[in-house]
Amino acid sequence: MRSMRTTDAAPRIRLVHFIILLMLVSISIISIIQIAASFKAERDSLYETTLELNYESAKKMSVTMNSLFKAMERSLKVTSEHLEKSMQTPDSIQAQLDLVTRSSNYFNSQMVNDANGNVLAISPVSVGLTSKKLTSKAILDAIEQRKAAISAPFESVTNRLIVLMTNPIFNSSGQYLGSLGGAIYLRENNVLNDIFGSNSYSPSGSYIYVVDGAGNLIYHPDHNRLGENVSANPVVAKLINGHSGKEKVVNTLGVPMLAGYSYVPANGWGIVVQSPLEEINEKSMRLIQNAILYSLPFLLLILILTAWLAKKLTLPFARLAATAYKILNGKQVADLPKVRTNTYEAYHLYKTMLITIDALQKKANQYELEAQTDNLTGLANRRSMETQMLDWLEEGTGFSLIVLDIDHFKVINDTHGHLAGDKVLKYLGKLLLAMASENEHYFRFGGEEFIVLMPHMTKEDAYLYAEKIRNKLELTISPVGQPITVSLGVSSFPTDGVTAHEVLEHADQALYFAKGKGRNCTVVYDPKYT
Repeated sequence: MRSMRTTDAAPRIRLVHFIILLMLVSISIISIIQIAASFKAERDSLYETTLELNYESAKKMSVTMNSLFKAMERSLKVTSEHLEKSMQTPDSIQAQLDLVTRSSNYFNSQMVNDANGNVLAISPVSVGLTSKKLTSKAILDAIEQRKAAISAPFESVTNRLIVLMTNPIFNSSGQYLGSLGGAIYLRENNVLNDIFGSNSYSPSGSYIYVVDGAGNLIYHPDHNRLGENVSANPVVAKLINGHSGKEKVVNTLGVPMLAGYSYVPANGWGIVVQSPLEEINEKSMRLIQNAILYSLPFLLLILILTAWLAKKLTLPFARLAATAYKILNGKQVADLPKVRTNTYEAYHLYKTMLITIDALQKKANQYELEAQTDNLTGLANRRSMETQMLDWLEEGTGFSLIVLDIDHFKVINDTHGHLAGDKVLKYLGKLLLAMASENEHYFRFGGEEFIVLMPHMTKEDAYLYAEKIRNKLELTISPVGQPITVSLGVSSFPTDGVTAHEVLEHADQALYFAKGKGRNCTVVYDPKYT
């Protein structure tokens, strides 16, 4: 009897507590696995989305810069040809140079020098170099090489950090008379601001910078770094070799970044759009923390329900234990409790596990839905568009694609504020959804750009539908108190491309052609636009 009492004195865990503990551990493990998987999926999705957005932004800017610098080269060449007849009359040269400078904003200043480097004329005259002889490397190289060139950044005699574009001047006999130079003042407002505007730096830490063919910084949010050589950066090294792409990189200051970069053939420069990796990780962590906070009440409810159920299921066994204890202590028991011995307890434990798993899966499905939807407009996002296009490409389903872009959207933001800009985006998304039928799929591509996908539709019909959208917007009052206009580009698969990238790129080219025609129009892709 003494031995039996010693054994009874050993600690025992009650069945109800064991079930509650088992459920708590199970829910915790499942939650940890689900949260870890969701975090990795969300982070990887944000990484890929950020890389792709940065690359597309860099690519679009490189197209714009390429076109701009070709125009600048043509301007210098045409002006040089006109100046050839006036090289002996400085007053005439100055008048022509002033006229060219006033008619375009390509350069901060322009100058004409003779074959010995003497300045014959400069516009604006306030620069104050007329009749001076210049000996900078850029001028000496222009005299020696006698061909169009773009210099590396250098400090001019006016103490400005500049990049100089030069074009030789020859007479009708082929004699070298001198050169025409156009200067871009890197630390002052210049033509690069027309490309990047106020978007070179964002509060999230993303920013844009431009390097020349030697890896020198031409454009950067921090003006103190202009002219700095950053060729040690792996991305810059690839740009120097003429490559474009996207990748994770550690910049020259040791900060991990997600960079998209694009080479500019016209001048050998490169554009980089990059976002700090830390910001992406913090954003992913915030999303997961919010998900955990939203899930806590539900998980607490599950635990309360489990405790109640465990107590209910183990009540017969508790009664049996109490009866046995009474008997062991010599007490009289009038009636033995009725005990049902079946698998009811295990069944309900299984059901509770299913409820928990189902709740977590619903939350995971919710994350997936949020990852495929644009929060501002309610339209499907770029990720959904790419999935839809790939499905149709694999099935061989023909489709047409419309790219539409709000005209002068920057003016709307600058004039009415970014909140008004957001309202305009919401308004456009709502209008597109109202026009949609089963045969049209709408997506927000990014910024003020939207995509319409239409399976089994020809380019001709897609053009008519695009015009329907354009006319509707042109006649409808927007949140800023007046109608907005859009430019649209149309392409189709497989007529205009055999990959999603080609079809989208060709529609984008048609869109830019529409912009060039004066905006508020629809252009169907034609190979001559390439």
